[in-house]
Amino acid sequence: METSDWLKEKIRDYRRFVSTLLIISCYLYAGTLISIFEYGTKAYLYLYPILGVFLLTAFIMTLKIRKWNR
Repeated sequence: METSDWLKEKIRDYRRFVSTLLIISCYLYAGTLISIFEYGTKAYLYLYPILGVFLLTAFIMTLKIRKWNR
């Protein structure tokens, strides 16, 4: 496997993982809204930091993908 093929596969895997992180983040955000408005619990205090980590990771991986595409 050549280096360029390996890099293309890695970029494709990173894109899939970024989309997975964004989908999970949407589910967590919906979960925080449900916990706030429906149940009135404090679960959002646990979900927001996790949501932030997922979004930060997706952002960093997107920057890496842009760098590798050049």
